[in-house]
Amino acid sequence: MRSLATPGARRWILPVLLALAPLWLIGTLDRGAWTPDEPREADIAWRMSVQHHWVLPQLAGRPFLEKPPLSYWMSAEAMRLFGPTVRAARTPNLLYAAVTAVAVGALGFAMDGAAAAIVAALVAGSAITAFRVAMWLAPDASLLAGCAVSLLGAWLGYTAPPGRRKLYGYLLMHAGAAIGFMAKSAVGWGVPGLTLLTLIAWERRGSELRRPELYAGFLLQAAVIGPWIYAVARTAGGGESLRILFWYNLAGRFTNVAAPAAYHYSTGHRNSLGKYFIELPVYLLPWTALAAAAAWRARERVRLAGPRGTRWRFAVAACVPFLLLISVAITGRDIYAAPALLGVSLLAALELSEAQWLAGSGRRDPLLWTRRLIAAIACVFAAALAVLGAAGAANARASPAVALDIGEYSGAVAAMLALVWLALRRAAGAQRHGRALRGFQWTFAAYAAAFCITSLVMFPTIDRWQDLPLLARRIRTDTAHASLALLDPDETTVAMLDRRLRTRFTVLKTNGDSRRSAVRRWFAAHGDRARMLVLLPGHASGELTPLLEWAHLYRPPGDGIAGRLAAAGAATIVHRYRLPHGRRYALLGPADGRARQTSTQNGT
Repeated sequence: MRSLATPGARRWILPVLLALAPLWLIGTLDRGAWTPDEPREADIAWRMSVQHHWVLPQLAGRPFLEKPPLSYWMSAEAMRLFGPTVRAARTPNLLYAAVTAVAVGALGFAMDGAAAAIVAALVAGSAITAFRVAMWLAPDASLLAGCAVSLLGAWLGYTAPPGRRKLYGYLLMHAGAAIGFMAKSAVGWGVPGLTLLTLIAWERRGSELRRPELYAGFLLQAAVIGPWIYAVARTAGGGESLRILFWYNLAGRFTNVAAPAAYHYSTGHRNSLGKYFIELPVYLLPWTALAAAAAWRARERVRLAGPRGTRWRFAVAACVPFLLLISVAITGRDIYAAPALLGVSLLAALELSEAQWLAGSGRRDPLLWTRRLIAAIACVFAAALAVLGAAGAANARASPAVALDIGEYSGAVAAMLALVWLALRRAAGAQRHGRALRGFQWTFAAYAAAFCITSLVMFPTIDRWQDLPLLARRIRTDTAHASLALLDPDETTVAMLDRRLRTRFTVLKTNGDSRRSAVRRWFAAHGDRARMLVLLPGHASGELTPLLEWAHLYRPPGDGIAGRLAAAGAATIVHRYRLPHGRRYALLGPADGRARQTSTQNGT
């Protein structure tokens, strides 16, 4: 093993950051707020930037008690500096991504040198689920950075001799755990805690648990976390807020707990047996083949004695126990597995660092399958661009304002395929000469070219499909002089109307038995100018609809509860709002005929 003080230890950092920068900049700054979650997170961050008390986040002026406030503090400060936009709110994600890549790379370097550092950092920064988490406006990005720092500290502390170096390593572990906690509660302790405890048990080093250096960092965590918990406790209803944060929202993810209906977290995002292990190959794209080869080799390497075996055992301990833990939870989403991908990136780094795939060696080349997979991904991207371009050409006469430039798409397809082919050819050539690291770097370049070119062309189209601020402005205009209610809204609807506009509305919560009478009472109480907004089921039609209809993949959605209320005489549909391939809303008025019924195709 090499220490971080070895000459040249930092030479890999700048190339890695430069290689990942195009993906980060495009993913963070070149798009709007997308569902799920980002419209809600943008509203919370904006609210944090204008509210006077920063103890608890707020959604539409009400406390949002799912997460601690670290990521919202960071996004709020960015909004104050760069303006109240979603891109400004995501600016801290660049810092989180860089911290994650550098920490994982430093861990790879400490384990097995510069080659392992480069591979670990690039895999951790570009594997599809880890990349999505790092670029998404949500607390998971700062959680991932905290987990990476804590893993680095755990390794440095565990492998250091007793004394100052061990203390510094474990202090770094606790600092990362504190960041993770303030980002997403106790889950920030999960990855470093499970990793270290698993490794200690695996190597039968119970004496490590008696090291005072291991526990000194709890003072650091107490200094970071304690003041915030105390401030929450001092707020009005502070005891209930702490119960929601640390009981309903934690225990409620693993079992049904007695909680108010609004905090029954076990009812959403239902988990299934083996979900994470079944979907893991998708989470790791485009590095699935390399990770599979590393997992196969780890079966032998974890049996090695001494430092060579310890690094493999640490990498396994950094991913498998956490995946097992979240597998027994009631709730499950792909992004929850992102911290475990840090350990998988270490396995991939160790595999590539140790393997010498020389021509004629007889060993299978996992990079060969990775190159084939990236070529397939590039073809899928090219097909998607071609379909969008063709759809734009077909819709040019009907909707010139939204027509897609077929020349732009054709040029993007040609450029992307040419760059991918060139990079993969260089990767194969390097591999034939036994230069595994150079082959990996060219392979990464091929994937980066495919992703960046495709994203630059597709993101503006997706932004148009997700342009919730446009809907919010039109709804606000149509209800400026009316009493507005939202019928059983989701968080995205609430955030859409609140962010920067502060549209006045009342949330009307109902159930199936009382909905019709509740709607009638609302209109009777608020008069002719009362309005009620309802989210319609399904997605609106768009430029791809003819193709989807031809493939029997699209059926026009109905009006759902809005249609049933209108049919029952409880309300009248006054306006309709829609985004192409996006959300649909209906604005309801009283059913006595005094509200003029219109139909507007907003957002197209």
